[in-house]
Amino acid sequence: MEKILLDISQSLNLAQPLSLIDVIVLVLILILFVITFINVFVSDKPEVKVEKIEDSKAEPLLKQELPGTSVKGVATPEEEPAPKPVEKPTPKPVEKPSVSWDKRLFKGLSKTRSEIWGKVSTLLGAKKLDDEVVEEIEEILFTSDLSPVLVDELLEHLKSLAGSEERDYMQEIKEFLKSKMEVSQARVNTELYKLEKDSKVTGPKVIMIVGVNGAGKTTTIGKLATKLRSQGAEVVVGACDTFRAAAVEQLEVWCNRAGVEIVKAGEGADPSGVAYDAVAKAKEINADYCIIDTAGRLHTKANLMDELAKTKKVMSKVIPEAPHETLLVLDAITGQNALRQAEEFNKYLNLSGLIFTKCDGSSKAGSAVSIVQSLSVPIVYIGVGEDVEDLDVFQLDPFLDALLGIQA
Repeated sequence: MEKILLDISQSLNLAQPLSLIDVIVLVLILILFVITFINVFVSDKPEVKVEKIEDSKAEPLLKQELPGTSVKGVATPEEEPAPKPVEKPTPKPVEKPSVSWDKRLFKGLSKTRSEIWGKVSTLLGAKKLDDEVVEEIEEILFTSDLSPVLVDELLEHLKSLAGSEERDYMQEIKEFLKSKMEVSQARVNTELYKLEKDSKVTGPKVIMIVGVNGAGKTTTIGKLATKLRSQGAEVVVGACDTFRAAAVEQLEVWCNRAGVEIVKAGEGADPSGVAYDAVAKAKEINADYCIIDTAGRLHTKANLMDELAKTKKVMSKVIPEAPHETLLVLDAITGQNALRQAEEFNKYLNLSGLIFTKCDGSSKAGSAVSIVQSLSVPIVYIGVGEDVEDLDVFQLDPFLDALLGIQA
């Protein structure tokens, strides 16, 4: 033993040989060092707890092998349920007002009737139809915003009736005006106001709405979307008037109220791009209608009209036939200026229909006759107020009856 201790001392270059006690101390130090090492490094490894899972609770838990162990059956955090699909609001039918449409139309055209045709009726009923009466009627009719050509034709027609048996001259005037409009009005596509599931058009029916600022374009689109949605139609509205933030906000209010989808972009965005996206969205969800709003355009600005034509062309890249209808909103207050607007818009866009608004605030609703006759473009809708039900399908006979004061 002494020889071994001497050899250890020499190998460690110790000045004095180790005693037996020194060796025991060194061994104890080494043992303590090993224990410390095990406590520090081995205790850092996570302890895997194996819990017994009741059968009734086992189904929702995912059994998997943990990395680095062979233990199975450890529950993972419960997965969150999948979000429920957002349900579209059920379309509400447009409430029918207590007053019939014919009566509201009759009231709405009261200014035109009292200031124009009421005076004509008084002259025809109180005096014999002679040259003096015809001249007075001519003066009145030129303030009605009928075109000069139409006024001349009507006067010649009345002169041809002079001297014959007693006639209902207002009924004669109605038949004359009706003859100038009925051929064009017969071409109205009923799908513009009535949802037809067996339509010949496959995919969304795209309707482009145009007009000058202030004609009531945005409001009209909101009313139209509401009416179509109330029939159960899926409607997408494209807010392409990107030059007026207020127009987009107003349209968004209408769309939210009606429960229809709106496609919009930031202020100043390319209107053609918004129109493209709106038609693409309508096609993607297989909507029944896609209504495209456009920025108000002065019909005298050729560059702005060209931009509208560009927007119309872009939509055909999504659906070759789009837009299926191009409707011009006209303000009745503008009278003969409405005819000039319609002529310019028709030249650039090949209009398929007209929407005549604000007839309740004007004495010039008769300009509708001249516009239809001149352009051979029918009136699809007529508006006589601010509410949804104040926009309705244009029907020729009720319109002329209300215009002329003819009551059944």
